[in-house]
Amino acid sequence: MLWINQDLELLRQVAEGDEHAFTTLYHRYEAHILQVAGLYVKDRDAAREIVQDVFRKLWENRDRLAEVRDMRNYLFIIARNLIFNQFKKSAQETAAQKELLYNADLSTGGADFRVLNRDCERILHTAINSLPPQRKRIYQLAREKGMSYEEIAHELRISRFTVKNHMAQALQSIRLYLLQHLHTLAAAIGLLMGW
Repeated sequence: MLWINQDLELLRQVAEGDEHAFTTLYHRYEAHILQVAGLYVKDRDAAREIVQDVFRKLWENRDRLAEVRDMRNYLFIIARNLIFNQFKKSAQETAAQKELLYNADLSTGGADFRVLNRDCERILHTAINSLPPQRKRIYQLAREKGMSYEEIAHELRISRFTVKNHMAQALQSIRLYLLQHLHTLAAAIGLLMGW
């Protein structure tokens, strides 16, 4: 009961914008949320990002905290929703990629599809090469060598937070580059599919 009363008082303080109370709640519940997220996403870095997103949402919605009566359940619900959203997004992306590949493979000959695939890889490679050197290195270590953010931070002697920021910026830059060159890909797909 004491723990619940402390949580309610901390929630009241967070609702008023008290960052110290927020930090106290973060330290109190971080490990629990990380454990729950880890059970579902099976990726340590993704689980840590979910923890960060849970507390970001808590802070952003602090004006509604007066309604909360059970902090543990409230945080679990936020985490669960974020995890389900991540699963849904991954499933949609995977389905879209499979559909595109399936349609392209059906309507084009193998050689044409290989040319299109090579063009896509060339555009992606150019996007990666256009990144600043450290960001490019971090991206390659994470995506091509499969290293975790912690491993990259250790190897490059920088903080995990810096690695995470560089990865976020790298992915954003690559997405923007791909969007800018999407017309090239769309034209190539259109030609191969007879549009």
